[in-house]
Amino acid sequence: MSMFAMLHGVSPEFLRSCQTDSSMLDTLEYPEKETPDFLVIHCWGALTYLLGGDETGAWNSEILTSRTIISGECIDPEHETGITPAFYLTVDEVIQVASELAQISDEALLSRYEPENMHDLHPIGEWTDCPEIRRELLDDFHALQAFYAVQANAGNAVINYLV
Repeated sequence: MSMFAMLHGVSPEFLRSCQTDSSMLDTLEYPEKETPDFLVIHCWGALTYLLGGDETGAWNSEILTSRTIISGECIDPEHETGITPAFYLTVDEVIQVASELAQISDEALLSRYEPENMHDLHPIGEWTDCPEIRRELLDDFHALQAFYAVQANAGNAVINYLV
């Protein structure tokens, strides 16, 4: 089964409305075409690991960049948004994340790429030392950097979850 991380850039007002009434999460749309306020990450487990998460793809509360894809505060653990409940990062956290992501070079990111230690990361079994996989990881990373830069500049929060 394929799982994807969904990230939505939202206004602080929309985030507050979701915190008050989690059914508002159901109004988040999946655009058919690319938009600057919506991002799908396919290699979310590996990218979380490369950004400071652990070997299971879980984020580390001490390392902000590991929290860029799936993490933050949970909006409502009972509300089904996808495979996981929806989490969020505040406007201030988004600004910090954007700044930290912008400082990570491709070389620094890939220096943590260790296929032999990544066998439990989603998508399972796909981690080998080949240029195509490194390119896919870098493509997702660059999209993540751009997404957070746009959200920080817009003064947006981010809502994220797995589907």
